[in-house]
Amino acid sequence: MAAITLLLLWLFQFIVFDRLYYDRQEAHIKSISAEFLELDYSRPDSWKAFESSAKDQNVNIYVFDFNTNNVKQDEKGNYVFPDMLNLKIYTPYYTNQNAPVSSLDWSTSRISDFLAAIKSGESSFTYYEDFSEDSISNTLIYGGELKGNMATNSKYYFCVVASVSSSNYATTLMQNLLIVASITILVVTVVMALVFSRRLSKPINKLANTAKLLAHGDFDISFESDSCNEVQQLASSLNFAKEELSKTDQMRRDFIANVSHDLRTPLTMIQAYAEMVRDLSGNIPEKRNKHCQIIIDETKRLSLLVGDIQNLSKLQSGTESITVKPFDIAELCRTVVKRFSIMSETQGYYFVVECDTSATVNGDYQKIEQVLYNLIGNALNYTGEDKKVLIRCKEKATTYRIEITDTGKGIAKEDIDQVWDRYYRINQKKRNVVGSGLGLNIVKAILDNHKAPYGIESELNVGTTFWFELKK
Repeated sequence: MAAITLLLLWLFQFIVFDRLYYDRQEAHIKSISAEFLELDYSRPDSWKAFESSAKDQNVNIYVFDFNTNNVKQDEKGNYVFPDMLNLKIYTPYYTNQNAPVSSLDWSTSRISDFLAAIKSGESSFTYYEDFSEDSISNTLIYGGELKGNMATNSKYYFCVVASVSSSNYATTLMQNLLIVASITILVVTVVMALVFSRRLSKPINKLANTAKLLAHGDFDISFESDSCNEVQQLASSLNFAKEELSKTDQMRRDFIANVSHDLRTPLTMIQAYAEMVRDLSGNIPEKRNKHCQIIIDETKRLSLLVGDIQNLSKLQSGTESITVKPFDIAELCRTVVKRFSIMSETQGYYFVVECDTSATVNGDYQKIEQVLYNLIGNALNYTGEDKKVLIRCKEKATTYRIEITDTGKGIAKEDIDQVWDRYYRINQKKRNVVGSGLGLNIVKAILDNHKAPYGIESELNVGTTFWFELKK
């Protein structure tokens, strides 16, 4: 900011100052003379205006008492003052009112030019400018006829003589002042910058060192600062980031532990039954088929887990796009329920589907099919002893709301937000029917990609309803 201010000052000095400087001085002298032209000097006390203006405005004022008809020209054509001349001089330092003088230390050319202007009979004041290239100042002279009935028959004239510094001199002075000001401002700016930078860098360096500990996995640290508001906000943001990283790290650890466990179990089963087939039941068809079926089932379970991990990774990384098209969500609900018919036939589960004949929505058919499959599978795992699962499709103003309800023990309010996490387990009995432990997390990722509203409604010892909505 200081550099910009100095630059503007220098540009002002080079571009505007010369003309503005002289114009303002000229306007000031003109305003002094204009006041004299407006006053009535037939009153004696009006003459005090000359004395006060000379002292206050630092100018020389000359008052002439002569008849312009007596103004003559010499052999060279120059006008000269007549012999009969009463002259009063008012300066900032003294006033010669009572002893009029008849001499004036003006140059011949200046007197001639001024008298020529008076001789022309101009009623308003005129001015004469005397410039000297070698001088550091210019002389501005303004004159005119005074108004009022004077004591004598002669007319009174005045002129204001002001010494005005030349623009070159003023420019040089301005440049010198700007140089001094520039150096002063730069020195002060550098000193202040060093002071403030050290004051700001100390808490920032402290935060940076704390951040290094966080980068090495130390989540017990805390970012603290008593510096300015911005640094305190930075510390608060880093503390928030630390908490989120701590949660993510814990979830990562839990995820790896759970996946390792879920991978180890089927692999152990596959190895054990493969060895049994090799060593014991290879020649006994009944046992061999039973053991081989277990190997096949565990392989399917392993494949399901790996597929869910892959799908979740693609959904959360954004590498798998969705294709939105119209489809019948009611028909899709009935189709997915049919895939679980084996559960009805073998384990006594039954499904109640309350959907309209047709309910067209916009979405990715395959992804929504996976959402329904995962939610129904989750309801199978946690439904009550009646083994009932209810699927509803409700029409709203602009959407269709799909609900999957079980009759289990429900979820406590403080646990509802955590249900969507990977491998989260609520503290209740779960039937190991279907699923990899990633089903609800996959549901959340798909619905987030659809920007579809979703949620959980649960009542303890009554049941739980998972719902989501898709636009018509």
